Amino acid sequence: MTEEKQMDGQGDVTAGAREAGARKAGARGAGAREAAGRKEPAEVPPADAAAMSEPGAATTDVPNDAEDAPEPVVPEALLRARQLAASGNSLSAIAALREFLSEQPRNIAVRAELARLLEQNGQLDAAVLELDRVLDQAPDALDMLILRAGLLAGLLRYERAEADLRRAQKLSDTNLAVLTGLGNLACKRGRWREGLEPLRRATELDPTHGPAFYYLGEVYSRLDQLPPALAAYERAIELDDGNWRAMKGLGNVLDRLKRHDEAALAHRRALEAQRR
Repeated sequence: MTEEKQMDGQGDVTAGAREAGARKAGARGAGAREAAGRKEPAEVPPADAAAMSEPGAATTDVPNDAEDAPEPVVPEALLRARQLAASGNSLSAIAALREFLSEQPRNIAVRAELARLLEQNGQLDAAVLELDRVLDQAPDALDMLILRAGLLAGLLRYERAEADLRRAQKLSDTNLAVLTGLGNLACKRGRWREGLEPLRRATELDPTHGPAFYYLGEVYSRLDQLPPALAAYERAIELDDGNWRAMKGLGNVLDRLKRHDEAALAHRRALEAQRR
């Protein structure tokens, strides 16, 4: 992920106009003619939501053809917080970011970083509050919508979580995290049939996306569709041989199919993987 300083959540890119002149000489005694043109700087479009939601990313994109575009600048507080977090001092990192935000409260990048640190530190309610502030400024920040939805689901606030995911889906209906999140949320709520469509879509878009196959296995198993559940769990394990939950689900399905020896092996593998 790239990090870039944004002082007020809405950046302006300024550029001086460039003046070029050309002089054409005629016959002796004729006057010279001068042509000069002036090019105004192109308006810079807002950054896409995913880029804006990255820690340290600004809310504007500089066009690729802007040769003299300034290099991204990462706030010193952000660098210091990351150093503190990397050394295991997450509380000091959080304090450093809060201090910076007391002076620059509209800096989306730093606030998003604070939300992530709070999440990692187990302060889910505080993380949600910071994400609320980010999304007040940037309501279409895709990654922040997805992150907040996951936190809300963990706090059992399912309706708000679904609202965030549905909004994110409107922004990007092929986003794997959104589709898998909707499937996962359906599983958490016991709405198994609701999970089928987004999870199938996710596995079609990316046959290597292990989490979608795991949740699809859960859905099929709960709907008593055992052969597709078996196939989904097996694919999830193939993609992640440490997914002990998928191994456990596979064992349960094999038991229901009366394949008890294979089920015992799957359960043993699940236990071993869980202990690792």
